[in-house]
Amino acid sequence: MKQIILILLLSFSVTVNAQQKIKKCTVVKTEKIGPHKIKVIKKNNCVNPPVITIKTYLKKEWDKKQRKRKKRKND
Repeated sequence: MKQIILILLLSFSVTVNAQQKIKKCTVVKTEKIGPHKIKVIKKNNCVNPPVITIKTYLKKEWDKKQRKRKKRKND
């Protein structure tokens, strides 16, 4: 009986640990600057201290990067 209870407790603790929320390391925010430019802010929280990168792209360049990223994820 003790072994069954021990097995149940172990399986419960394993499932609880597996369901913990996974923290995202990078966050990407975009802001429009006028009709043709986009400002991209990337924040990496996995390193200490957090790294913040700010870049500006033309709208066509950013759309091209997004299409390439979506294509890579689908493959």
